[in-house]
Amino acid sequence: MDAYKALGEETRLRLARVLLEARVPLYLPELVDIVRRPQYAVSRAMLQLVRAGIVVEERHGKLRSYGLATDSFTDRLLEALRAIPVDDGAWLTDRDRLRWRLDLRVGGRCVVTYPAGYTPRDYLTGEEPMEGIEKRKVLFVCVHNTARSQMAEAYLRHYAGDLFEVESAGLEPGVLNPIVVEAMADDGFDISHKVPQSVVDLYRAGRTYAYVITVCSREAEEKCPVFPGPVRRLNWPFPDPSRFEGAHEERLAKTIEVRNVIREEVLQFAQAYRARHAASARTEEGATP
Repeated sequence: MDAYKALGEETRLRLARVLLEARVPLYLPELVDIVRRPQYAVSRAMLQLVRAGIVVEERHGKLRSYGLATDSFTDRLLEALRAIPVDDGAWLTDRDRLRWRLDLRVGGRCVVTYPAGYTPRDYLTGEEPMEGIEKRKVLFVCVHNTARSQMAEAYLRHYAGDLFEVESAGLEPGVLNPIVVEAMADDGFDISHKVPQSVVDLYRAGRTYAYVITVCSREAEEKCPVFPGPVRRLNWPFPDPSRFEGAHEERLAKTIEVRNVIREEVLQFAQAYRARHAASARTEEGATP
């Protein structure tokens, strides 16, 4: 594949732009996280860029890194690429995620990678095996972890705590919303002791989840890290109680409306999962000799 043709496909073009912006080699897990594509798809794209002479691959134990080639032809090609103005949302997101991933490095090396044992199908579909009664880990994410994600966490733990380990976090953790505490108390849930936590801290710690469910807008969701492994990402956008205006009673009433919608969404999720879990168990029992 020649260099011009190699850059004619969207994923390869995005990867080349990211490397051009980075000015340093990037590791495969970093590239996967930045462009939000399955690992096998990024590996294949990088292989084609290597074969085209645009990218150079290096191995660091089990990890691979990729940097731009430095020959004169590639320099001219990439300089032309740099001159093309880009103002689309995807590129802006790629660039932001690049900066964030570089900030996660320790000593200039990638330290957040992906655990072994998952397949391309797992990563693409997000479907995890349902054998046994092992609890699946679920993370609810919103902007501040002060309202929507806290409510969702409480309800899923209530409805399906036997099936899930549940927690919540925020992109920019704040202070627990007292009106949300009041709205949840109205439904019999005490969340006054909850302390908002950072989704980035969980990511840095190498935490993994079966489901990462964002309960904020699509725009805010783009800032959420792509957690390692076969995670299934869902987006349930709900109105943000922190933006409600009016007297206390009015804001409380609106928050209770959001609470009720979140409760119903979580209940349906729990019921659907429980039904799948039961069906899987019956299938396994039927297959047992």
